[in-house]
Amino acid sequence: MKNKIKKRSNSQNGVALLVAMITLLLISGVAVAMIVASGAETSINGNYRSSSSAYYASLAGLEEGRGRLLPGSPNTIVGGNGIPAFNSLPMPVDQITYITNPNTAAGETLTNVLTTAFYPDNQYDLEFGAGKLALARGAGKVNNPPIQSRASTNTAGIPGPMYKWVRINPVTEFSLNVDVDNTGGPLNQTNVLYYETAFTPPSLTQTPSPTAYQVLEVTSLAVLPNGTEKLMQYLVTPQVYGMDFPGALTLAGSVGTYSGATSNPYRINGQDGSGNAPAVPGCTIPNPPVVKDAIGVSTAADAAVVAAGIPNNRQDHYSGAGGNTPNVNPATMPSVFSSPAALDQLVNDLRQNANVVIPNPPNPQNYNNSGTTYNFGQSGPGYTWPAMSASNPQTVYVDGSFDLGPNTGYGLLVVTGNFHYHGNSGWNGIILVVGDGTTTFDGQGGGNGEFDGAIFVATTRDINGVQLNNFGTVNYDISGGGGNGAYYNSCWIKNVQQPPTYKVLSFREIQYTN
Repeated sequence: MKNKIKKRSNSQNGVALLVAMITLLLISGVAVAMIVASGAETSINGNYRSSSSAYYASLAGLEEGRGRLLPGSPNTIVGGNGIPAFNSLPMPVDQITYITNPNTAAGETLTNVLTTAFYPDNQYDLEFGAGKLALARGAGKVNNPPIQSRASTNTAGIPGPMYKWVRINPVTEFSLNVDVDNTGGPLNQTNVLYYETAFTPPSLTQTPSPTAYQVLEVTSLAVLPNGTEKLMQYLVTPQVYGMDFPGALTLAGSVGTYSGATSNPYRINGQDGSGNAPAVPGCTIPNPPVVKDAIGVSTAADAAVVAAGIPNNRQDHYSGAGGNTPNVNPATMPSVFSSPAALDQLVNDLRQNANVVIPNPPNPQNYNNSGTTYNFGQSGPGYTWPAMSASNPQTVYVDGSFDLGPNTGYGLLVVTGNFHYHGNSGWNGIILVVGDGTTTFDGQGGGNGEFDGAIFVATTRDINGVQLNNFGTVNYDISGGGGNGAYYNSCWIKNVQQPPTYKVLSFREIQYTN
């Protein structure tokens, strides 16, 4: 009998194929996910690159606007285009200045970039109120044509940053939506804002003063060829040196000797604008005028030394605050003149931003430099005396002693040795006589020269050129007539402190609405 063997069916047939298919499906899913992720990452990177490019393009516009606000810039826009000269009257609240940058896009020109067909400035009305931009244009308060950007004028033909326009204008409480004076009332729409450097800490105000500087808004729109847009904004104000003076003449530290002029015309007067200085356009002496000391000194003992050095028949030629005759008083020195270290820092800043340094290149630090005397108008290796006038004041740093001669200068003069002048010498602005241990203000001879602004004399270094901890001894000697004297003048003091830069008070990005 034969046994029949039954074949059992294998229930696991096809499992391997199923597992393989599932595995393949999972691998495919992972691959698709990786492809999708890679695409998303590429898209994110592309968006980041576009956003960053637009950011830096807009930032370039802000920096061009900020840089061209400097009076000393070769491409300055100050003094025209609706922007008053530095230290002149403030820019009116409804004044607007545009810089445009038509950069390679078809149909764009200097004048049509701001039209509704291209890149309108809708942000202005959002800040100042609906229709304000049109009103400003109708009143002729918008420069037309706009200023040409300098960013794309590369001699190699390389296009510059892709920003389209930069707007420069004043700001108000209303435009910033900030109650800067904490009055609690409606936000003011008509008063421009200033940055008051005398406040602690410095802050915004609506009140103008000799130590307050106007705040301007710089706005920049960038648009890339792929349509990416970026609108950014600065609030800026001039970076100032902060020089204020307690008198027409200030002698810091111990006064060794003071020899006053013997002639009748010579006077020192602390009343603002009391001399015969040329007018500074846009600047008006306050009415009633500010009155400072004729001579400010460090201590009562120094005041006694000065008073004793004035001829008895000329005591009433020194007039100013307080009513005492002669008007010589101890004074509180401003922070920039508070110590040799602070004054040396100021002098270094002035040196770095001077129109000319004599000699150039300068000598090494920590030296006795009073033994070398330079003269007004003198030229030498590496430098040329600047052309200066009442309308073109200059900052001059003299690394040594200096003889003004029978000349009149305009600007800010730093002398790090002895200062020599003559009866016909004159200066409009600020003179700082600072430096080594023989720092002296020497004058001689009769004439009709006059100093308007302020003079500051201090010794910051010893005879070896090493910085002192406290101010050293100073001397002031006027032999003979000495000219017509020295007169405090706030307009000239402010006029010659040209800002080395405009500092940024705030920065923000804005959603652009076309």
